[in-house]
Amino acid sequence: MSKKFFHPLFICFLLLAACERGHDPAPVAPHPLEKAKQEHEKAETEQKPLSLEQKFLPPHFLVNQFIAKATSRSIELTIHYTISEQLYRLLEQYRDYYFVIQYPEELSRLTHVDRSNAVKGPLPANGQLSYTITISSTWTNDIPKDLINRINHGDLRYNLLILDKERFPVHIFNDVQWYQSFDPNKGSSVISEDGGARK
Repeated sequence: MSKKFFHPLFICFLLLAACERGHDPAPVAPHPLEKAKQEHEKAETEQKPLSLEQKFLPPHFLVNQFIAKATSRSIELTIHYTISEQLYRLLEQYRDYYFVIQYPEELSRLTHVDRSNAVKGPLPANGQLSYTITISSTWTNDIPKDLINRINHGDLRYNLLILDKERFPVHIFNDVQWYQSFDPNKGSSVISEDGGARK
């Protein structure tokens, strides 16, 4: 084979090899770890359903004042509360949530009304973080005057239930009338059945 013929053939072969190297006929499958990472990122970017579970906990929801007023055939409860900016943003998106008051046994036994109707919570607006709601109930028979006095003096215990848009309880505040004076850092005394107190 002559050099004249070999030299152009060699150059042609090199050009073909270079062209073939730049062409990628089949994409390489991503590494399994890289693929798992991509799927995880995709799942995170998809919209998760909003939930109020564990969102009405301090410091995101604080009851500042609880006022109970009763007559012989009705009760009116006023709750002043504050929400955090984080809860504000969630409620802007979530929209419907409700409050229900569970009445003390001594009241519900006489009135046959164990809880209030669900009252829709105010929707956040204009950056406002403090709100007031009023919940009321009525019944057909008069309750004793001493019970009315105990209600009006704040001696009874009420539970506040917060419901989501399906009206499912997402949080319960026991003894909500004393909530503003409760300090979670100090703990509380609990009387055990054997008569001893424990912290």
